[in-house]
Amino acid sequence: MYYKLRGVLVKEIRRLWYNFGLMYCQRLTLKDFRNYRRLDLSLSPGLTIFQGENASGKTTLLEALYLLATTKSPRAGSDQELVSFEAEAEFGAPAFARLAGTVERQDGEIEAEILVLRDQTGPEVGQAGTARKRIKVNGTPRRSIDLIGKINVVLFSPEDLDLIIGSPSLRRRYLDSTLSQVDHRYLRHWQDYAKVVAQRNGFLRNVRERQGRGRVTGRDEMSIWNVELVKNGAYLIKRRQEALQNLNNLAASLHGQLTGLVSALIPEPNTGFELVYQPSFDLQGATDETEIAARFEARLNEVRSQELQRGVSLAGPHRDDFAFMVEDANISTYGSRGQQRTAVLALKLAEVGWMHAQTGDRPILLLDDILSELDAHRRQYVLDTVQARAEQVLITTTDLAFFGDQATLRELATLYEVEFGTVKRV
Repeated sequence: MYYKLRGVLVKEIRRLWYNFGLMYCQRLTLKDFRNYRRLDLSLSPGLTIFQGENASGKTTLLEALYLLATTKSPRAGSDQELVSFEAEAEFGAPAFARLAGTVERQDGEIEAEILVLRDQTGPEVGQAGTARKRIKVNGTPRRSIDLIGKINVVLFSPEDLDLIIGSPSLRRRYLDSTLSQVDHRYLRHWQDYAKVVAQRNGFLRNVRERQGRGRVTGRDEMSIWNVELVKNGAYLIKRRQEALQNLNNLAASLHGQLTGLVSALIPEPNTGFELVYQPSFDLQGATDETEIAARFEARLNEVRSQELQRGVSLAGPHRDDFAFMVEDANISTYGSRGQQRTAVLALKLAEVGWMHAQTGDRPILLLDDILSELDAHRRQYVLDTVQARAEQVLITTTDLAFFGDQATLRELATLYEVEFGTVKRV
């Protein structure tokens, strides 16, 4: 259902939020996390806006929630960066950052906590380093795999344009992160597959070196690695294929509405937008896991000699990609920046609906300063759409003027001012 961003509809929208797919963060607590020395923030369902200057700490709030959902930061090159420079070691323990969140879901409340411990023997401030994570779920120590999927989030930031113009590894990472939130089997297979690829590549390099020294090698050993590669990889391919098809069905209509090609009230399926899965080998129409496994195994047999010569695995999900197409043209090459931004936005809005369908919970939607890059039509459409689709929407901005009438905004949203690591309700 499509809602206009008008004060008269606020109560109706919020009533619907409570009836369909309850998920929202009630409380967020930070200690020595980036520029926050201490923060204890109560949050409500609905729309929350964090306004502040650049580098004030707005994005850090969204980063914290994303980290609690996925155990990974969307922007840190190293976990070491997450620990405040001012954090101090205490009683022989290393300096650490603490994040904790209380999240309400349909099946009950969950308490998630992550400690990021700085390496005491690490490098000087300003250099890359290492850190360790300790995770608790409802007060009990757990592994990362036990937390992922307990909280579902969708993050959209200006950097997401790299999904189109960046390397295939970014698009693979997007699929892996998104699917891992809704499918624990996918997460387990993904982790196992990454280990097998690393071990198989080590074997291939060893074979190449021994061949270079004129030694005879037992090539049949590769079949052991192939079995594990196919077993884990076939499921990854199957789920990626399904996810992209489902996301495409949702995103095509959204893309048409964002571009004004389709009426928001009467969407049509054919808008020229398409997400195209590009596996590393020809699936020949296979969609069943068994059929995909057979195609995968056949491809590994075809490239066996090349892999032995090059010392690297040449086929599998670690080499997959997908493309954003509009009117049969790949917009990474032929699209304008505006077209690329609209395509990513359509994908992210589709992701909200897809996650809801997969889990029964509406994910928390995190929008990091994206309104400033949209024209008035798209800005209004995004605001209307996210409020109808998400239980809780957290938006950062430098200027509240992007949201239109301020009186209506104050009725509709909870407003906070962020300034140098402090958050104050206004």
